[in-house]
Amino acid sequence: MAGTMKGVYFDAQKGQVILQQMPIPEPSAVEALVKVEYSLISAGTESGMIRNSQANLASGGSGYSFNLGYQAVGRIVAKGEKVPYEVGTRVAVYGAPYVHHNEYLAVPLTLLAPLKEETDPEEAAFVGLGAITMHGLREAKMQFGESVWVIGLGVIGQLTVQMAVGAGYRVVASDLDQKKADFAKQAGAEMAAVATEINPEIVKNKLGQGVDAVVISAASRSKSLADEALKALRPGGRLVIVGDVPLALTRETMFQLESEVIVTRAGGPGRYDRNYEANAIDYPLQYVRWTEGRNVAEFVRQLETKKLNLKHLITHRYPFIEAYKAYEMILKGNEEYVGIILRY
Repeated sequence: MAGTMKGVYFDAQKGQVILQQMPIPEPSAVEALVKVEYSLISAGTESGMIRNSQANLASGGSGYSFNLGYQAVGRIVAKGEKVPYEVGTRVAVYGAPYVHHNEYLAVPLTLLAPLKEETDPEEAAFVGLGAITMHGLREAKMQFGESVWVIGLGVIGQLTVQMAVGAGYRVVASDLDQKKADFAKQAGAEMAAVATEINPEIVKNKLGQGVDAVVISAASRSKSLADEALKALRPGGRLVIVGDVPLALTRETMFQLESEVIVTRAGGPGRYDRNYEANAIDYPLQYVRWTEGRNVAEFVRQLETKKLNLKHLITHRYPFIEAYKAYEMILKGNEEYVGIILRY
């Protein structure tokens, strides 16, 4: 499909989010060309990238401009010969550099999942954060009836709570924002409160033991957050870092607990592997049960079977052509937000 489209960029020299004109991509044999209807801003990741570019410029660097976003919903308008879905099929798509806040996207087979017509497309636009959440929770390696403390209740934290409750785990949750803690309580967390009201001792008293896992989905500069969280673990428990926090861990605490720490990478195995993504060469199911693409498909299945409820997490909606207003709101930090949708 010849022609041009607009995409959302951060222009480092101007210090602004802009709409940039670019060619509509041509899909390869393993790609679908998707006309985007909705996309979700990943506020933590995207604002962090903008701030890093600004910091680079302020310290004497050239700064760097980039295309924003990595998750969306739209309809297939053209496709390569190896794509099995019909033109007109609505799909959820995930993963830069194939997916951005652009009007059209050429997306490999391994990074998209078809949607039923009755599926809410705004909720499906959470697909990337859904896959990231699922991968993080899997890395906690928990079993039915075990317990998890979720720290940080933005979109990923809220999804973690819902998925953990659905899996039969006991859930404790905390955030700096009382409203977000209330969302977690409504989703089934046994205990959810602001961070000042929950600490390792309180968690242990609530459960009668340490938690089996702590999942940190917060973005924080606190050097003590992860180290304090360790103290809530049972011996042999796991600390899973999905968010962006510094790691300054006390060896003695880890030694006494013989705990494990893992920093997860995006939506699961396959991420950043060109053969898996660009060439759509899947990993054998026998050896890699949950790839990023299978996590995307499972997120869609959970959404379509009503295991997840995301509508109440959408706090802001902006027209695509006014995307800059969304980023101004995020960067100023003077409004509470959770899910931020762009409508095309």
